[in-house]
Amino acid sequence: MLDETFDHGNSFLHQADPRGKVFCAFLLVCAIAILHRLSAAGVALIAGCLFVRLAHLSGARIIKRLLMVNTFIAFLWLFLPFSVPGKVIFSIWKWGATVEGIELAILITAKCNAILLVIISFVATTPIPQLGFALTRLRIPEKLILLMLIGYRYLSVIQEEYDRLLEAAKIRCFVPKNNMRTYRTYAYLLAMVLVRSYERGVTVYQAMLLRGFNGKFHCLQRFHFGRRDLILVTSISLCAIFLLYLDNCAVF
Repeated sequence: MLDETFDHGNSFLHQADPRGKVFCAFLLVCAIAILHRLSAAGVALIAGCLFVRLAHLSGARIIKRLLMVNTFIAFLWLFLPFSVPGKVIFSIWKWGATVEGIELAILITAKCNAILLVIISFVATTPIPQLGFALTRLRIPEKLILLMLIGYRYLSVIQEEYDRLLEAAKIRCFVPKNNMRTYRTYAYLLAMVLVRSYERGVTVYQAMLLRGFNGKFHCLQRFHFGRRDLILVTSISLCAIFLLYLDNCAVF
């Protein structure tokens, strides 16, 4: 199975109803995504840090996830400051970096990190099977949920199959190089993984039918939306409204 890093814990967010957490994450992500002021994005980033603290998550693992995302965001810093028109503050060769470009890069960085922290705090603290059943209760199409749950279950199996085939190629003295033989070998390898995955899928489906599978996964856990969950949803809704108000406030 895949390694679920943040779903184990006894914090308030870990024990909250998954349906409420999914709704809170959706609400906050939508609110943060449409922010266009640095002050509002900064407040959203601080709120994301507070949510992580509320979930009692490991700081080292959070930083590791942030570094992975900010590696891609770093490429924006190579182009945005020089591609957005505005007041030039310094130049590199013939390219001038503008204040507006730097502000846009900072805005995107703050929003992306805030959204990631929100998703980790509210979604990653829920085991994938429970998350799937919670999405079903929220009227998300069941076929999409079924694909998510089966994909989650067998993605690691496909990875193991790929590693096994790659190890077999290395035993036969395969050394990756920048030549056509390497490209051809990887093409055969991926094709074989695809074929093996299809065969495994047919076998699993037949086994599920023999066990009475009718297209639905049944959850043994009963979800209870209590007073604490209502307080959480209400607080997050007010937080999203405050962010939007702050973003549209003329003072800021």
